[in-house]
Amino acid sequence: MEGQDLIRLQKGDLAYNFNETDEEGEEIELESYRGKIVLINFTATYCGPCWKTYNQMDQLQKEYPNRLKIISIHMDEEKEFWEKLANKHQIEFDVTSIWESENKQEIFDIYQANGFPYYVLVDQEGIIKSKWFGNNPKRLENRVRRLVKKLN
Repeated sequence: MEGQDLIRLQKGDLAYNFNETDEEGEEIELESYRGKIVLINFTATYCGPCWKTYNQMDQLQKEYPNRLKIISIHMDEEKEFWEKLANKHQIEFDVTSIWESENKQEIFDIYQANGFPYYVLVDQEGIIKSKWFGNNPKRLENRVRRLVKKLN
């Protein structure tokens, strides 16, 4: 997108179809999850409030494995340090994580993720249904559950 005006997506827009590689080396293309609800989580190792969200997102992913896909995009590339802290604090976070990416800043800019934790909730047709900032467990749970239950 260099040399072009950057897209800034809002609620109601079609989600930006990024194509990245996750921590396991698997290719992740947002469009490939059509038919599922996708929660994109923007986070950083140095974000204190983010640490309080990981177990909740992990639980939601386990509760809705066939209807929900959580993708966590980490601003920094401190994967080893993150894993050390997660083990120390007994945090499970078995969701798709993107640590390294040439396009990471572009993705953050397109979704306007300028703080952490930041969330973008995408419906089964690829439309952005909600965007929000901050650690608010009830908001996270309610928005995800409401959208996932509409898939039934």
